[in-house]
Amino acid sequence: MILLAAIFLIVFEAIPEALALRGHKTVAGIIEFVYRAVITVVFFGWLMGLCFSHYGYSVYYSIGGYLLLRFALFDIVYNLTADLPIFYIGCTKLSDKFWQKFFSWSHFPVGAFFGMLKFICVVIGVVWLLKH
Repeated sequence: MILLAAIFLIVFEAIPEALALRGHKTVAGIIEFVYRAVITVVFFGWLMGLCFSHYGYSVYYSIGGYLLLRFALFDIVYNLTADLPIFYIGCTKLSDKFWQKFFSWSHFPVGAFFGMLKFICVVIGVVWLLKH
């Protein structure tokens, strides 16, 4: 089992990087998203001692809380580290393209909208993760 896990980690780390290098950034992003989702689920399962057995709603609160916190914090930390504006929206990933279209269609102010949305996600994510 550990051999399969090692092969999974190596292969699914190399494939998205190679696809991105060849110019297939959307496909690479999708594969990388699936890779990270699997790693996250396995990690949370290990932390909660579930061994993949159904343990009720706490699994859903844990994964949901993580996803909300990731949505709220990842871009802010990334943008600050990369010395970009705090609510900068790129143009390469599917989520970036979605937000570009959303803000061009709705004419909402990006900073105010993202600030409130990410604040709400942090509050809900923290509450869900502290539910244990």
